[in-house]
Amino acid sequence: MKLGWLIAAALIGSAHADMDKALEAWKAEEFRDAVKLFTPLAEGGSARAQYYLGEAFNRGRGTLQDFPEAVKWYRKAAAQNDVDAQEALCTMFFFGQNVTQDYTEAVQHCAGAGSGGRPYAAFLAGYMYELGRGPAADPVKAADFYRRGAEGGEVDAQESLGRMLFFAQGVPQDYAGAAKWLKGPAEKGRAFPQYLMGYLYDYGYGIQQDYAEAAKWYQKAADQGDPRAMSGLGYLYAQGRGVTKDEGAALKWYLEAAKRDEPSVNALLGWAYYQGAGTQANVAEAAKWFKKAGEGGDANSQYMLGFLLEEGKGGVQQDLTEAAKWYQKSAEQGIIGAQESLARLYFTGQGIQQDYAQAAKWYEKPAENGSLGAQYLMGWMYENGKGVTADAPKAQKWYTLAAERGDPRSQYQLGWMLFEGKGVEQDLVMAHMWSNIATVQLSGEERGNVEKQRDYIASKMNPEQITKAQEMARSWKPKSSWKPKS
Repeated sequence: MKLGWLIAAALIGSAHADMDKALEAWKAEEFRDAVKLFTPLAEGGSARAQYYLGEAFNRGRGTLQDFPEAVKWYRKAAAQNDVDAQEALCTMFFFGQNVTQDYTEAVQHCAGAGSGGRPYAAFLAGYMYELGRGPAADPVKAADFYRRGAEGGEVDAQESLGRMLFFAQGVPQDYAGAAKWLKGPAEKGRAFPQYLMGYLYDYGYGIQQDYAEAAKWYQKAADQGDPRAMSGLGYLYAQGRGVTKDEGAALKWYLEAAKRDEPSVNALLGWAYYQGAGTQANVAEAAKWFKKAGEGGDANSQYMLGFLLEEGKGGVQQDLTEAAKWYQKSAEQGIIGAQESLARLYFTGQGIQQDYAQAAKWYEKPAENGSLGAQYLMGWMYENGKGVTADAPKAQKWYTLAAERGDPRSQYQLGWMLFEGKGVEQDLVMAHMWSNIATVQLSGEERGNVEKQRDYIASKMNPEQITKAQEMARSWKPKSSWKPKS
């Protein structure tokens, strides 16, 4: 036994000596001698010798260049977890360098090298797992390998990990983590991380909100042509956040972004031209940009385009049918103003066929959100059975809501309902009070009508009732606040 141990120790020592000689020859660029020394060691199972023999065949050093032989020896070394060999195979098969591109084999070797502390290989493994190139897409594994690469200082990995955390791409959203990993690439001049850093500072996501820092990062990215950063920077100039307010500068950046087809500036340009911010007001130009934004799905722009088409001013040709179309798009996305405008067109039959049922449908939300006009018309439709089944209590409800906040038409109608007592409880005092209050705000023929109504109601009351109604009218104050339906 002792003799066997001695023999084994001697052989190991000899192998180490031969490896040292081989490495010295390699470093001295005596490649032919190095290959002769590496070959028996590689054939004997030495992973390091196998790697260097792969290098020799790959680079044609000390032997003829032979890519299949290089791959053979790299694979042998990689199978023994030689990180250099794994990394070599990783890049060869990922990029198709002197071999047929093969992501399936590439990810195996990139994962091995990445787990062994090679940042770039870790990045490539993350890339393949994220996009499903070779293996099935696995964002968790992608993030893990990106993190390995990022911690090793690999800028591509830092940017990729920061992006995944920012957008919650297969991993939980983590703005603080995104800021941590995006800062390095941003400082190294990468435009997209600069834009994202600007956004994080702009909205205070994951870091302390700081408009000046936001403007700084947006500016750096914008100077490199990033249109999203141009949009963000323009908005800061428009609002005077982190920079001196400059509507001209805002418009400049919006237009630069628009040249690069950045959709977020279309609505901003629409408002700039509509309001004359940084330029002369131009309604036709505003309509052009609102249309572009509306075609991209921006609900507020759809509403504004409908409004401009209904108004037909400032060089925009009136087109009520088109206005209704854009109101409809905006209304379906929940914009209250568009819902009320669409309801009005259905109610009056302008641009579209008159349809009280559709008018009632679209007036309901604005009414619930406090629009006096919508509340009045909901009351009128329920009172008269237009578009809805006639329902006096519901009519009374809507008239009352508007009347209490000072709408004279609702006060007028409510007064008559309470006088007649058809479908609701008759109340002559309240009927007189509401009619009396309405006379203050109405004028002309309407005032005359409500005065006649008040006086007619008074003719059916006794003096005590009239005195009480007048006292209630004098002390009445409109409700100043409105709590929309949740």
